[in-house]
Amino acid sequence: MKETRPLTSQNDSKATLFLIEDDQADVFLVKRALAKHGGNIALVNARDGAEALEMLRGGEIERPFVILSDLNMPGMSGYEFLDEIRADAALRDSIIFVISSSNLAEDVNLAYQHFASGYIVKEMEPAKMARSMQLLFDFCEIIRLPS
Repeated sequence: MKETRPLTSQNDSKATLFLIEDDQADVFLVKRALAKHGGNIALVNARDGAEALEMLRGGEIERPFVILSDLNMPGMSGYEFLDEIRADAALRDSIIFVISSSNLAEDVNLAYQHFASGYIVKEMEPAKMARSMQLLFDFCEIIRLPS
């Protein structure tokens, strides 16, 4: 028999933003934006897709979480990471936003073909990037996430 758990408010448990990013300057920018945001979001970082999978499968990242993954990483690319997650029965319902410096339609379309939940462009203009991060942080706090 399937175990049922009572529904709780998203605000009852702290959401985790799991950032998969090898560029430490980009990690710093997300940390800085999150510090300015405040709120109830933890930030965990993995340097590449293989490390992220190990952390997820090893139970190091507790639900609820939202994944923010770069596309161009050493070793396992963001696309390969998406494929691995979507093929894993325990993780396939994960919310995964891609973040990339590319604004090319083919890159955006390919991310969605690999079942990304959303695509964020790394904006060079600080105000635009701050707006993108604010939207992501609000999503983490407001949207009911898989548990």
